[in-house]
Amino acid sequence: MLDIAKKAMAAAAATGVDQAEAFAMQTRSMRIKVYRQEVEELVSSTGSGVGVRVFKGAAVGYAYTSDLSGDGLKAAARAAEATMAVTAPDEFAGLPQPAKEFPELDLYSGKLRETPVSDKIAFAAMLEQTALERDSRISQVEAATYAEGEGVVAIANSLGFERQFRESTCYAFLQAIAEQDGHMQTGISFTTGRELEQLAGAVTGQEAADRAVSLLGARQCPTMSCPVVMDPFVTASVIGVIGAALTGEAVQKQRSMFAGKDGAPVASPGVNLIDDGLHPEGLATAPFDGEGVPTQRTALVKDGILQGFLYDTYSGRKEGKASTGNGSRGSYRSQPHVAATNLRLLPGTASQAEILGEVEEGFFVMDVAGIHSGVNTISGDFSVGATGRLIRNGELAEPVREVTIAGNLLKMLESVKTVGNDNRWVPFGGSIHAPSLLLAEMTVSGK
Repeated sequence: MLDIAKKAMAAAAATGVDQAEAFAMQTRSMRIKVYRQEVEELVSSTGSGVGVRVFKGAAVGYAYTSDLSGDGLKAAARAAEATMAVTAPDEFAGLPQPAKEFPELDLYSGKLRETPVSDKIAFAAMLEQTALERDSRISQVEAATYAEGEGVVAIANSLGFERQFRESTCYAFLQAIAEQDGHMQTGISFTTGRELEQLAGAVTGQEAADRAVSLLGARQCPTMSCPVVMDPFVTASVIGVIGAALTGEAVQKQRSMFAGKDGAPVASPGVNLIDDGLHPEGLATAPFDGEGVPTQRTALVKDGILQGFLYDTYSGRKEGKASTGNGSRGSYRSQPHVAATNLRLLPGTASQAEILGEVEEGFFVMDVAGIHSGVNTISGDFSVGATGRLIRNGELAEPVREVTIAGNLLKMLESVKTVGNDNRWVPFGGSIHAPSLLLAEMTVSGK
């Protein structure tokens, strides 16, 4: 793929532009779904292509192709050059200066490709069976899914950058359904890794079943203001929204609640949030971003103080800052945009049981609905549906559903009382490493 990227870049440079870049990607993926011990779905796909960016003066052009022949690469280069005539000039556009050092990361396991498909099917079936056998009230598993992917990313540009890396990832997910007295509740769980042997299948099936069963008999509770404990799944959902507001682009477009707060307290002293593009377990880990800038660990909130924002090359230039290695690119079909890599809320010292023990009367949140549509990232105000359990005398009590938790994200961060030590990697809505959290007080709207 690096050879292809070099050829595409050379073809683009030959059109007479000032700068040229080629981003080449090759991918392979597989997804297996098992239902009632039978394969319901098995999908395998491969793909490859190149995206070409060119710059001349303040003009920018872009095109992509899946035709990797010499003629196909030349056609994409000419198409990218032609688009400069119909795009608005932008003084901040351009390539980053090549770095000299890059992190050495082990992101690929050949075992993923070598493992027979039959073993992967058996794993998904085991996942389902483990959940069904966990409790007699588990009536079915809505989905027992195993998925994997691997790919090669290569970038070559006219400033001398020429590199590629290879990665592999896999995960398993299931949703268990518990039923009792005509009432049904669901519970989810997942596990991630870079090869099948790293996935905790039995534990994942048991956890999904336990979460579903623990919510049987859930009903509305009275409206109250009380301490709230968020489990890692819910914390991850909140951190994902917060992370999106911590980009330079969000601030520049006046879409961030953190605008103007750089260097100021935005959370309680126990809150430490970083963007970690180097963590070996992170699904977004890479030696360089979608522009060839080395990834890094970037402190966003340290001891409650806002340290700064995430930048790609473009948004960084608008602020007179360097890229933080956050030029994200999901495909060769798209141009870079600023986004988090692996968001990590650093763990505290308390276990979830110890956190619950701090609460005399409160609410343990296990799931939220509408987190992305229910949050105003400019003001920080939010209102989302929630499911969980009441807390009474430090112990989990009756299950609760159809309630709403509302407030303001900035005030919520300021009210963090205890950060747990039970961090989990949550792959939904990004790659997020999050623990349980105890919030001093929130409004829970029920009956």
